[in-house]
Amino acid sequence: MVCTVSGLALITPLVLRRGPSSRLAGVDPYRRDPAAEARPLLRMANLDDFARLPEATTTQQIDAAPPDLSPCGGTAGVIAHNRQPVHVYAAPGAAAIAWLAPQQHGSDTWLPVVGHRPGWAQVLLPSRPNGASGWIPTAELALTLTPQEVRVHRESQRLQLFTHGRLAGTWRIHAGVNETSTPAGRTFLLAATRHTASTLTLALGSHGNTPSTCTAAFGTVAIHALGPQPDQRSVDCHTCIRVPPVAMDALSSVPLGSLVRVYR
Repeated sequence: MVCTVSGLALITPLVLRRGPSSRLAGVDPYRRDPAAEARPLLRMANLDDFARLPEATTTQQIDAAPPDLSPCGGTAGVIAHNRQPVHVYAAPGAAAIAWLAPQQHGSDTWLPVVGHRPGWAQVLLPSRPNGASGWIPTAELALTLTPQEVRVHRESQRLQLFTHGRLAGTWRIHAGVNETSTPAGRTFLLAATRHTASTLTLALGSHGNTPSTCTAAFGTVAIHALGPQPDQRSVDCHTCIRVPPVAMDALSSVPLGSLVRVYR
């Protein structure tokens, strides 16, 4: 499917279980929560149950995951976080197909909600194949809103940042094309890694067909700053989205879980 530029398409809003997160109020969205790090990855009572299922990570292929049926669409800006490990289902009430940890690559796992039914939220997953999704009971999620969305245009090599549906910034970038194209469709900001105080890499929930090592996961696409030679494409960075420093400054305040739409 070829995605064309469109406005923000809304899903029916979910009832949020809490107010807007502090991540949307000027606080560093990538600040680690010491209390969260102290939580055990798995509760002992669920060890056997989780052990029989694949973990929804950037390196895991989950063929049973339903595909994203609206890869060109927008969302209502609802994002979800699981404070504890949770099951992921192919459909509400169906058998579990995977489990999801509360963190990915050192960042809290925030996922965009792309559909819902009473008591359930459908979220995009960080797993392979691109566009994998799953259903999680809303009782097991913290839900909040993000006002921001990122749009990447491969043909014109532009990145746009929207806030509350309005254009907040646009920059010339270098995205993968041809045989090393940045995957088209919708994904999201998955995790953030600061190599130094001034160097930020934003991993996305999508995966390229070249061995990118810009993130902690082999092949996972990322947004990061351009190198000293902007027109030189590193052999291990073809599918990534490389942006000028001013764009990275703007993106550094975008909450994890925010939607990223990549157009052909």
